[in-house]
Amino acid sequence: MAEPPISSAAISAAFPAPPPFYKSFTSSNLARLSSLQDSNPSLTLLDLPPELRNLLPPPPPPSNQQYRLFGETHTTPAPPPTETATKEPPNPNRLVQTTRQLLLAFLSLTNSLALDPDTWAPKWDEMKASLSEAHGIVNQYRPHQARETLIQMMEEQIERCRVETQGCKDVCDRVRKVVADVEGGEGLTMSKMKHEEEHWPNVKSKEANLGMGAAEKRVWHIIKQEIGAFD
Repeated sequence: MAEPPISSAAISAAFPAPPPFYKSFTSSNLARLSSLQDSNPSLTLLDLPPELRNLLPPPPPPSNQQYRLFGETHTTPAPPPTETATKEPPNPNRLVQTTRQLLLAFLSLTNSLALDPDTWAPKWDEMKASLSEAHGIVNQYRPHQARETLIQMMEEQIERCRVETQGCKDVCDRVRKVVADVEGGEGLTMSKMKHEEEHWPNVKSKEANLGMGAAEKRVWHIIKQEIGAFD
């Protein structure tokens, strides 16, 4: 099916338009396709009109691991070791051995290319096999890596909570100490402190102009020690 040409404006846009065949996916086209398939179950792609050919899903991969593309026969590669489920624990000794085999295969390949370039294919296959095996062993450590990463994240979170909790305890201890020092002053009550706090303009001027007693001066002295003097 020939696709309509795409304009240069769509190609140069920051967000290009979707492929034009999305316009074929309409309710009316889907109803037409369903009707045609019911009337003819052996319907093929070429039997459909052009506007309905995009609605058919692609064929499943061949079961014989061979397919044709551009007139040539290709073989479907086997799944890599990363997709093979295994319950065996990873063997670090095997990983070291495979890594050494990979280095030896690489040296053998370079030697073959230097002395006899026609014999490079077996060495290349050997190096690919060693690399694939090493990759599979490394992937067996993924669950362990995920578990250790989660443990580290949880330990860091717990440590942050401990630091914050200790900071809150230190502040509470300071507040208790300040309250104890304030309440220890003679003739000073909490209601009087609240009344005095609502009318502070300046500590020094208040002490000078209102003639504070010993208890009030004690309060201001404690406040200066904890939060600094008021300017």
